[in-house]
Amino acid sequence: MLYLPDERSFDKDKLSEDIKRNFYIDVKTDDNQILGYLSVHISMLAKVRQIGYIVTGLINDLHQQGLATQMFNETIKWAQRKGLRRLELTVITSNKPAVNFYEKLGFKIEGIKHESVFMEEHYFDELYMAMMLNQD
Repeated sequence: MLYLPDERSFDKDKLSEDIKRNFYIDVKTDDNQILGYLSVHISMLAKVRQIGYIVTGLINDLHQQGLATQMFNETIKWAQRKGLRRLELTVITSNKPAVNFYEKLGFKIEGIKHESVFMEEHYFDELYMAMMLNQD
């Protein structure tokens, strides 16, 4: 069990503060159109509080233009300032350009989540990837 005895809070204000403190989002826009986003969620649980989980998206036309690199570099700096130990993400195994991009940034493949995504009437596997930060 991940919860410590005092970590289950049902206090609205405390939960709201925890969400503000443990969530990061970077949204890039142009003329009110979202070009890309990157968010990081940090668990409120002490046992896994050193991990940030990334969710990201970018308009297809903007791939290979440097926007994702900029967002990730800013996010990695933020995560280091927060004292995070790891950043994690998942990516569909067939998305080779994304896998290569994440590997260039320093993410390493740690495992496979079999048939974890269902879209277009098919199941797809995901790679579980992580980057270690703030190592001594």
